[in-house]
Amino acid sequence: YFGPYSSVMMQHSVLEFVREVVPLRTCKLNLAPEQIAKGRYSVCLQYHLGNCKGPCVGEQSEAEYAKLVDMVVAVLKGDLRPVRSYLEGEMSHAAAGLKFELAQRYKQRLDALDNYSSRSVIVSAKIVDVDVFSLLPDDDVAYCNFLRIRHGSIVGVYTVKLSTGVGGDERDMLTLAIQHIVEHIAGTLAKEVVVPFLPSTTLLFDGVTFTVPKRGEKLELLEFSQKSARIYRAEQLKNLEIKNPERYTERLLNALQKELRLDRQPRHIECFDNSNLQGAHPVASCVVFRDGKPARKEYRHFNIKTVEGPDDYASMREVVFRRYSRLQEEGAELPDLIIADGGKGQMGIIHEVLEYLGLDIPVAGLAKNDRHRTSELLCGYPPVLVGIRPTSPLFHFLAHIQEEVHRFAVSFHRQKRSKAFIHSELEQIEGIGDKTIRTLLQHFRSVAKVKAAPAEELSALVGPAKAKKIRAFFEK
Repeated sequence: YFGPYSSVMMQHSVLEFVREVVPLRTCKLNLAPEQIAKGRYSVCLQYHLGNCKGPCVGEQSEAEYAKLVDMVVAVLKGDLRPVRSYLEGEMSHAAAGLKFELAQRYKQRLDALDNYSSRSVIVSAKIVDVDVFSLLPDDDVAYCNFLRIRHGSIVGVYTVKLSTGVGGDERDMLTLAIQHIVEHIAGTLAKEVVVPFLPSTTLLFDGVTFTVPKRGEKLELLEFSQKSARIYRAEQLKNLEIKNPERYTERLLNALQKELRLDRQPRHIECFDNSNLQGAHPVASCVVFRDGKPARKEYRHFNIKTVEGPDDYASMREVVFRRYSRLQEEGAELPDLIIADGGKGQMGIIHEVLEYLGLDIPVAGLAKNDRHRTSELLCGYPPVLVGIRPTSPLFHFLAHIQEEVHRFAVSFHRQKRSKAFIHSELEQIEGIGDKTIRTLLQHFRSVAKVKAAPAEELSALVGPAKAKKIRAFFEK
């Protein structure tokens, strides 16, 4: 048995290649020696096309046919060298006998072989038989990926999840993982094993040489194994999020507590953002996350009251002071973590306000790159960079908080700007007050429809005198 293959299409591709390159029979005739000796059969079209050597008429012996079968087995195992040697020999033999059309046919099969090797799972012509192990520690578990390379091809990929306990030594984890895979999956190891670092003991694995690569194809294999482990972990976490959301949230908050070095889980998180257009209609927003989920009923909008012009720092100072001085007065619950939608400057402003109010709340910042995407996590005072992989679930969680606060602030800013625009246009009409404006908007729903309304409809709604003024204003 061979496989598994990544898809049915790949399976058909392999079989098609074998039929194209190796001349095996496709008939189901009984090729017992006595049947062939009686001359019961005659050659078919496949023989004339060169796709079969004619074993049915005795032109190919059973031993010769068995050699071709062995070549197919080698190809399916990923070793193309026997079939290459066979084709090159046949091509040279045909050319020496001046059978150039036959030689060209073998040349085409060699080209097909090269094309197949470029698309196949063969990873190296130099690395023949090795095993590769990589380790991905994650809190109290570790993910170990195992690659089995035979004849230069990947013939097996396995990832296992092991419980290791918090703070375990990585070398001990690797030793435990290799033992587990040998006992339950691999059976025996290759003479050479590629690892990211040496296991805690090599005495358990007799006759095995452990290699820690620094460059070249072995390092590429190790990186591929590590990538496979990360993909497996992502799938496991996605399944956990679907099947057990409480446990998934617990893992996220534990990871955030660990990365920011907090004294407790940040179950109550608040994040702030400002929004304005060149200083016009400045607003701010605060979003609240509880137990890793948005608590939308606790979201708050703020109209900036004391700041003139586009000053994000002053706006942040006003909003944070108003938010937490009020929570102090009301005796309400304070957050476990405050996140600023910005870098060191915004974090410094929040820290100043908290210090003035006598509050001790951890502050983190989410900085963006020149493409306006979340790129860095900062924490502490003075702020320091926290290294988190952009592909990790924790990074996606923080990016979600940042997107949510930005969405909430921008939607409020647009709403305020739109409302101001509507009122400023209608309020310019002399003799039209707030009551008339409300009546017009309740009926027509938009200023554009007021502009397009005929005088008769306006007269019926607000009277002929006001209707005349409205038509005269818009007709200008």
